[in-house]
Amino acid sequence: MKSEQIEGVAEKVAGKAQGAVGKLFGDSKLEAEGAGHEVAGQLTKTYGDALNNVSVFVKEKPIAALAIGAAVGVLISRFLRR
Repeated sequence: MKSEQIEGVAEKVAGKAQGAVGKLFGDSKLEAEGAGHEVAGQLTKTYGDALNNVSVFVKEKPIAALAIGAAVGVLISRFLRR
């Protein structure tokens, strides 16, 4: 498990708690901040999931990963020539 996944889950849980406290006390600002933290946590977790998936793919299929990397390199060089 990547550290980004753990950080994302932790921030999401903290945001959910912050939002609940804001709702409990009728503090809309605190509730909105909690929702923001919850969304940020989900984005961080999704980023960690993507990193993990790429890492697993590269370990399982290194030749395919090299071919994809080379193709991306060629495309980038063509775009930069213009």
